[in-house]
Amino acid sequence: MRISRGVRLAVALGMLATAAACGGGSGSGGSDDKVELTLLSHYSDGPSKEGLDKMIQQWNKENPKIQVKAQVVKFDDLLTTMTVRQTGGRGADIVSAYGLWGGQLMKANVVAKVPDDVAAKIKAEYSPAALGAVTTGDSLLGYPTELNTYVLFYNKKILAAAGITKPPTSWAELADAAKKTVKRDAKGNIQVEGLSLIQDGDNKSVHPFLSLLDSADGKFLGEDGTAQFDQEQGKAALKFESDLAAAKATNPSISPIKQFRSGGVAMAIQAGWWIGSLKTQMKDKYASEVGVAAIPGPTPGSKGSLAYGFFMGVNERSKHPDEAWKFLSWMNEHKTADGKVTEVGQWMAGQGLIPPRTADLAEYQKSLSDPNLAPIYEAATYAMPEPNQPGAYEAKTALHNAIMGVLADGKNSDDALAQAAKAVKPQ
Repeated sequence: MRISRGVRLAVALGMLATAAACGGGSGSGGSDDKVELTLLSHYSDGPSKEGLDKMIQQWNKENPKIQVKAQVVKFDDLLTTMTVRQTGGRGADIVSAYGLWGGQLMKANVVAKVPDDVAAKIKAEYSPAALGAVTTGDSLLGYPTELNTYVLFYNKKILAAAGITKPPTSWAELADAAKKTVKRDAKGNIQVEGLSLIQDGDNKSVHPFLSLLDSADGKFLGEDGTAQFDQEQGKAALKFESDLAAAKATNPSISPIKQFRSGGVAMAIQAGWWIGSLKTQMKDKYASEVGVAAIPGPTPGSKGSLAYGFFMGVNERSKHPDEAWKFLSWMNEHKTADGKVTEVGQWMAGQGLIPPRTADLAEYQKSLSDPNLAPIYEAATYAMPEPNQPGAYEAKTALHNAIMGVLADGKNSDDALAQAAKAVKPQ
């Protein structure tokens, strides 16, 4: 799903740190020993909400003694809601969270240890990319749900009109295509952006940058949490972006989410979840206008991507952990009517996301109905996993500030990276 930038992590965790140790999860026993579980997520609209609601409704119909109630907030508010409710002893029994927050949530005792038998099944049945996205150190956080990789989206018609017959396969080709496809009005205002280097999301400049960094064999953070993005590979990646900004082929004020669908963006580095949105928004135009390719690297044939994930786990303070794990196990393991894939696998694939379970992924790869999904799935085999140790969120924020300073304000890229690296404090 889309990652949005409105989370106030420092405030939320500060409030959490003051929490009293009393209280428990919000699930409660009712009459006739009925248990009500709450599930907090960001699945607030569209196919994401519809898919989750369908599974919850089926469970509630088949399990009258254990009822699940969905609580939904926008992603911008998810972490704050999760932690503030925890402070007051009103935390949801089941939480759906972004893998990047894993280290912080573990330190704050928001997510419970996964039972050994459940953990063994997850580790045996899910892809390495999915597991890596929801594992902090040696600790599994819960069931992997969403798994996203970054790819290059492009408008076929805009590239063709510029004489470009195939997607770029190197940074040089990518820069050339961006400069050839950008269009401006008489006053110099961009009408069509060549290449979008932002996403409408949390630290919106970072994921595209990390994908380019990965294509140059660079790293974001070391295992000890120290900055690695300011090394030569990072300098080269940000210089590439800086040059495009100087040539006015990219502009951080343009939203690809809003303007790609109407022909206002020629290319964008974005996550696979965007497939579902574009199909809904563009309808018949999707097939004829939207193409997807690997994000090219500095040399012909090199490529890179970033993988990030979400998970569903049980609250450390839930009053009904056994029932919560029972529901989560059912939700993630029960299959569709034809028995070929799990409901969660179908839910994810239908949104352009990578099914996290190995068997589901293999089944979908047999016959991809949309060729644009192939590069998204393939990227899971080489993408840089987003680190989620304590301190990773703050490091990401520092990097975001540096990148936006370069793209929006014209700051020197090397100096910006050096300043961001100094702000990274391993925890």
